[in-house]
Amino acid sequence: MQHTICALATGTGGAVALVRLSGPSALAILGELTRQKAAPPPRRQTLCTLYDGADVLDKALVTYFKAPHSFTGEDVVEFAVHASPYIKGRLLELLCALGATPARRGEFSQRAFLNGKMDLVEAQGLCDLISSGNKAAHKLAMDSLDGKLSGRLEELKKRLSELLAQIEVRLDDVDEEMAPLSDDFVQTEINAALKSIKALADTFSVGKYIKDGLKTAIVGAPNSGKSSLLNALVGFDRAIVSDVSGTTRDTVEETLEINGQKIVLTDTAGIREHALDPAEKEGMRRSMRAMESADLILLVLDASRALTPEERELWADIRRQNKRTLIVLNKTDLGRRDCLPQDAAEYEVIAVSCKTGEGLEKLKASVTADVTEAQTADGLMISNLRHYEALLRAQTELESALIRLHAQAGGEIYAEHLRGALTYLQDLIGEVTPDDVLGIIFSKFCMGK
Repeated sequence: MQHTICALATGTGGAVALVRLSGPSALAILGELTRQKAAPPPRRQTLCTLYDGADVLDKALVTYFKAPHSFTGEDVVEFAVHASPYIKGRLLELLCALGATPARRGEFSQRAFLNGKMDLVEAQGLCDLISSGNKAAHKLAMDSLDGKLSGRLEELKKRLSELLAQIEVRLDDVDEEMAPLSDDFVQTEINAALKSIKALADTFSVGKYIKDGLKTAIVGAPNSGKSSLLNALVGFDRAIVSDVSGTTRDTVEETLEINGQKIVLTDTAGIREHALDPAEKEGMRRSMRAMESADLILLVLDASRALTPEERELWADIRRQNKRTLIVLNKTDLGRRDCLPQDAAEYEVIAVSCKTGEGLEKLKASVTADVTEAQTADGLMISNLRHYEALLRAQTELESALIRLHAQAGGEIYAEHLRGALTYLQDLIGEVTPDDVLGIIFSKFCMGK
């Protein structure tokens, strides 16, 4: 039998705090605290007095959820108390003195998973929902929490399971009373599942940007207007702007939302051939590291002057990295000169003026274009690395099954690869996930959830 656990379920600040209690002793502990013999009506808030020995600790709104109709599937009691640090701390002390133990990170959600209240994809969607910081990340998490992603995976499992069942029943048909499956039918079914898995896996490259943010490095020569661009995009003076070149000596990072997407902008030190001092030299090294770790590069060029040798060398470095890059022609209010690299025809060029605001909306749309366009036909996406790796392994198994099918290796051979693909899908949902892996997954949840 599970022990009873307790934890604070709300963060700091605010006037009200929520303390959660879950497990077989939850109702008995509630009776001890309130000195009431009768259980409160389930799923209704009840005003109760909480006692600390002979003293009153607080008057709280108490909600009792009777198993299995609760978040965890167990008896759950939630105390809405005044958010005094003393009240919160003392209530947890009293709960533990009456037999509860402090919950580990994610232990309430883990119990919900173990008790069949949600699968692992939905549980991880809940974790993502709590940490979602923008509209797109919220939608991604809700698709997981609402079971939309699980529903897609269940469809894939069902399709592969039915195909595997048809193969295996014929393998057991030693008298050959059943008509054999045609290779064309098997190939069609495998290809259909493979197409769905690949389409879902392909969304990870964008889904991770939605969840973690699109890492965007603003690079360029000194005094090209990189810091002005950062300030214009975030809407306030985040970086120091000066007519003196080399003002920015270190990377300046700011997170913002553009068109509903999380963008992590990094303004970097200007890159030129000869640094004026060791600080500027270190700043340029950090600029190169930021560029190497970025998902998107904004190359800022001063539209009012010709391309410099340092900018040509920087452009060559960008080309070698082969990353998505937007060329930003800044200072267009000062006039335009031919400042584009010769081999930039395949890259999108956006003219802006940080002074007048010209072109900034177009730049924002271009920054988020890949994120808003890439999705499956029904809008489902994945953002979790574990999900992505499981889908890739399932995809590899199905591709191996097709190879064995084309080689006429026999149903018992390619059936093993179908079983392997099914196992990875089951692991993704949590049907066959080892306990130690579950512990790692739920330890990433916040306390009280």
